[in-house]
Amino acid sequence: MQQNIDLVKKFYTLFGKQDREFLELCDDAIEWTVMKNMPNGGTHVGKKAVFDGYFPKLFSSFAEFHVVTDEFTSMDERVIVLGTYKLVSKSQKKFDAPFIHIYTINNNKIAKFRQYTDTVEIQNAMS
Repeated sequence: MQQNIDLVKKFYTLFGKQDREFLELCDDAIEWTVMKNMPNGGTHVGKKAVFDGYFPKLFSSFAEFHVVTDEFTSMDERVIVLGTYKLVSKSQKKFDAPFIHIYTINNNKIAKFRQYTDTVEIQNAMS
C-alpha cells in the first residue's frame, strides 16, 4: 500500500531532520527490535524507551550515523526498506553496513520495527 510507504518515508525524513513530529507517526506502544549485537540491542517498547533511551545510546557510540534508504516495498500492513548505514567511528574510520528494516503499520501508525543488518560492520565501526 502506497499510503504505508509514504508514512515510513515521512518518518525517515522527519527523524533525519531531528524533527520530533516523527513521534506522531508512531504508536504509543511501539515495539522497536534491533539485532542483539547492536549497541543497546534487543526490543524496546514505547516511544520514550525507543526515542529517548535506545537512540541516544546508539548514536553516542559513533562519530556519525547516517541512514540511506534505497528501496521501499509494501506487503499488506508491512513496509520493507532496504538501505545502508553510513557510519563513522569515533576514530574517524568510515564503514557501510547494509540493512533491512521491516515496519508494521496499524491504524496509520508505526506499531513495530525490526532490523536486520551486518552487525560485524557495526561492531567494527564502534571499535
